[in-house]
Amino acid sequence: MLKNINNRFIVILVATLALFITSCTKKDFDINSPNPNQPSVVTPDFVLSAALTSTANIVFGGDGNFANFWMGYWAPYGEQSPTVLSYKLTTDTYAKNWDDTYVTLENYKFIEDESASPENGYFLAIAKTMKVFQYQRLVDLYNNIPYKEALFSTNPFPKFDSAQVVYNELIIQLDSATTIINNTDPATANDPSSSDVMFEGDMSKWIKFINTLKLKILMRQTSQSGGDAYIKQHLSGLTTNDFFGVGEDAAINPGYSNSSSAQQSPLWRNVGYNTDGSPSGGYLYTRANSYAVNFYLATNDLRVAQFYDTNAYGVYQGRAFGSSDVGQGNSVISGFGAGILSSATMSAYVIPAFESLFLQAEAAARNYISGDPSVLFKQAVTESFRILSVPDYQNAAQTYYSQASDKVNIDVSSNKINTIILQKWAASNAYDPLESYSDWRRLGIPADLPVSVYPGTTATHIPYRLLYPTSEYSYNTANVNDQGTINQFTSKIFWMP
Repeated sequence: MLKNINNRFIVILVATLALFITSCTKKDFDINSPNPNQPSVVTPDFVLSAALTSTANIVFGGDGNFANFWMGYWAPYGEQSPTVLSYKLTTDTYAKNWDDTYVTLENYKFIEDESASPENGYFLAIAKTMKVFQYQRLVDLYNNIPYKEALFSTNPFPKFDSAQVVYNELIIQLDSATTIINNTDPATANDPSSSDVMFEGDMSKWIKFINTLKLKILMRQTSQSGGDAYIKQHLSGLTTNDFFGVGEDAAINPGYSNSSSAQQSPLWRNVGYNTDGSPSGGYLYTRANSYAVNFYLATNDLRVAQFYDTNAYGVYQGRAFGSSDVGQGNSVISGFGAGILSSATMSAYVIPAFESLFLQAEAAARNYISGDPSVLFKQAVTESFRILSVPDYQNAAQTYYSQASDKVNIDVSSNKINTIILQKWAASNAYDPLESYSDWRRLGIPADLPVSVYPGTTATHIPYRLLYPTSEYSYNTANVNDQGTINQFTSKIFWMP
C-alpha cells in the first residue's frame, strides 16, 4: 500500500497546486517557493491547503457520490454497466474512496511530522483532526483497515487493524487535538488562517468541529452491546453549545472559480456544468431518483425545488435506480436544482449545521446529552431549509415540520428516533449521503429503501460495504488476504447490528 501512496504523494500536491496558483483567495502562492519537487522544503501551511482541498474532492468527487445512488437520491441515465446497476461490485468499483484517501492521509501526516515545535501546535491539531475525519470514512466503507502501521515508509506492507480498535483510537486522537489547541499559546503560535481553507484559522470553530466529529463517531455505535455506556462516557461534560449549531457549517473553499473545470467546486465539477455553462457529462448522466422525489412531494416539502428542477413538462419526475426505460430521457426525468448546484464557486460542506443538529437531536433523544430533542430536531430541519436557500426558509420549515405526519413532525411521533433519522435522510441529499448510508446500515431507516430494479437483480438490500481495492491486493497482498472473503451483501461494518 505505501509504495503506491508514496509514489503519488507529490503528484497530488502538484496537481492541487495548479488550483491554488490561479484561484485561491485565502493565500497567494509562489509557484517556485516552495519547490513541489523537493518535499523537504514544503511547509505545513502549503500542504494544509492542498490536503483540505483534496478532502473535499474525495467527499464530493465521482467515487464519493456512490451513496447518493444507493440511498435513493440520484439515479443514472444512459447506457450503464450492469455491474453497477445490480451491485455486482469489483475491487475496482469506487476504489478512489480508498486510494485517494490514503494519499491525502499522507499529506496530513506530513503536516504532523513538520509540526512538532510548540509554535506549530494549531497545524498539528488540525492535521490530527482531519486524519480522524478521513479514517472514519474508511472504516465506515471498508471495516478493518491499515491504521497503526499505515503511512510509514519503513513499512510498505502494513497490517490491518480491527475497525473497533481504530474507532477507539480516533476518539483518543480527537481528545489529543483539543488538548493541543488549548495548550498552544496564541501569542507565539504560527497562524494557520491563510492556509486553513475551512475555518480561516478560527480555532474555536476547530474545537466545535472536533466535538461534532466525535459525536458523529460515537453515534455510529448506538446499536452495539455496551454502546450506551461508552458513548455517555466520551460525551461527558459536553453540551449542545460544544457542537456546531445554527448557522455553523464546516465548509471547504480554497477559492473555487469557473476559470477551468479543475478550479470548480467538486460537486459542480462532477455533476454540474462546464465552464461555458453547458451541462457536463456528469449532469446529463445523473438524474433525480423517484424514491426521493416521491417522498418530498408526498410530505409537501418545498426543498424538492432546491434538490431538483422540473422536467420539460413542468413537474418533478424521478426514475428508479436500475431502470432500463430509455424512453425516460433527460427531458422527462428531473435534474438538479439550485440547492445542490448553486454555482461553480460553491463551498464543499463536509459537516453542515443541519447534520450536527440531527446528531444532537438523536443523542438527546437517547439521553446521551442534555437538550430538548424536539428543539434540536426543528433547528436541524430549519438549517436544511436555510442551506438550500428555500425562500423564507424559517417560516417554510416551521410549516413543514408542523404537519400532522410523524414523518415530519417529531411532536406527534411515537418513534422519535425514526422521525429524526428519516428527516436527516431527507436533508442529506447530495450533502452527506455517507451519513445516510451509515444510518440505514445502523438503524434500517428509511425502512422502505428500494433496491435496484435492473432486470436480473437478485439483491434484497443495497450493499453493506465496498470491497477492498485492486491496489491493496496488488501492493499489500498478504495482509488484505488475511481479511478473508469479503462480500458486499453479507460482510458488515463492526458497528452494524
